[in-house]
Amino acid sequence: MKNYFKGMKFSLTKKITIGFILVISLIGLIFLSWSSFYSDKHIRQDQIKSATNCARIASNMLYNAPLSEFLVKGRNDLYNEYRDQLLAICKSFNLRYLYVYIPNFKTNKLTAIFDMAGRPEDNTTNKVWKLGQVVDWKFAPQEKNAFYGVDDNTLVELNDQYGHTITRYVPVYNNKDKIVALLGVDFDFNEYKHKIITSFIRGLFFMGLCLLTIYIILLFYLRQIIVKPIVLISSRMNNFFKDHTTSIEPIEIKSGDELQLMAESFNQMVADINHYVKQISEMQMETIFSLAKLAQSRDDDTGKHLERVQQYCYVLSEKLSQDSPYSDVIDDNFIKNTVNASILHDIGKVAISDLILLKPGKLTDEEFAEMKKHTSLGAQTLSEVHSKFGNNAFIETGRLMANFHHERWDGRGYPQGLKGEEIPLAARIMAIADVYDALSTKRVYKDAFPQEKCIDIIKEGRGTQFDPVIVDAFLEVVDKFYKIREELSE
Repeated sequence: MKNYFKGMKFSLTKKITIGFILVISLIGLIFLSWSSFYSDKHIRQDQIKSATNCARIASNMLYNAPLSEFLVKGRNDLYNEYRDQLLAICKSFNLRYLYVYIPNFKTNKLTAIFDMAGRPEDNTTNKVWKLGQVVDWKFAPQEKNAFYGVDDNTLVELNDQYGHTITRYVPVYNNKDKIVALLGVDFDFNEYKHKIITSFIRGLFFMGLCLLTIYIILLFYLRQIIVKPIVLISSRMNNFFKDHTTSIEPIEIKSGDELQLMAESFNQMVADINHYVKQISEMQMETIFSLAKLAQSRDDDTGKHLERVQQYCYVLSEKLSQDSPYSDVIDDNFIKNTVNASILHDIGKVAISDLILLKPGKLTDEEFAEMKKHTSLGAQTLSEVHSKFGNNAFIETGRLMANFHHERWDGRGYPQGLKGEEIPLAARIMAIADVYDALSTKRVYKDAFPQEKCIDIIKEGRGTQFDPVIVDAFLEVVDKFYKIREELSE
């Protein structure tokens, strides 16, 4: 049987139809369960009805009873006769207490006439009032309403020295239809509570079971035939546009229906897009690198400077991504953008005069001020490109590196005098890569320094010129820097 269904192919329409049939069936089951649960809500109304009938039977039995005479003369045969009838009612309705009293709302006291308990353990001196006993009492609004002839048909929940009960009050009349006393019947709240809880748990169980079943079936069914393929396609496209990746991952669906055809078409489209995106990306990078290399060619002594700083930035970023305070912000995209954009850090030098750029000696203050402009000029150019051609993380990273790679950790750098973590992280990484390359290679104004001196100078700049965390990372990978320096020497 299992192999039979496994070999069957259902179209998407049939799958959705089957799904709706299951949902409707389960909704019907929920409706039946809810109806059962809803009927339990009448327990309170039934309790009110039962309490009212019980209280009125007892009240009618006491109609025109000589209550005042009982208070004056005490217990006699007639009193005992009434008491026995009330006790029978108490036991018949499974009451906790049944009592008759005359209230005094001004003094908050009551005078007891009859009082009896349905359970033997409650027939104690401290729980059952005696005839004529005056008791301090806090009257409920329902008691006052009942005594003044207003029947609000509600129960009162009490939890005092007499136990946890729900009570119904009704008036007692004389032959002139005048209210002369109140009659209260107490039901044990635990029995009432037990009914409510039992009904609630039963309804909750059935409803929960149905909802859980529906949830599991719909979750599995929809995820497999509809949600999963759509989410896969959506996530692939979102990752492509949101994370600025250069490729879209294909999806795999083997459902044998229209969704599989859609997935195959999507994968074909993905393959074409990835191919063209790769071509365009490579052409863009080649063009940008060529322009950056052309700008660099004006300074012949820098040689393979761009290639080296790319490698230095990669080694540093990779190290920082593994175990450092910045590991949570340095991901693959950050590393990729930092490495690629590093070639743009000195793009602004195209606007600097050869007299300054190629001067073999020390620059004057005026010349150095002009040289410093290459940071803001490069950033301004890249900013215009960035705003014109939309959100491009590569160009934005290049702008930040061009503008801020000469800032210092202590705030004494240029062009803006940023301090500490105000300097973008990519620019802080670029600062060490750029300085190391400047120290370790020959320039028009100096010879190349040996490795040990390069390391010592960068160590001296820890916490002043450079980010201490990045210096520490540099010291751990300095051998890789030296290897890159040797492999890409002039």
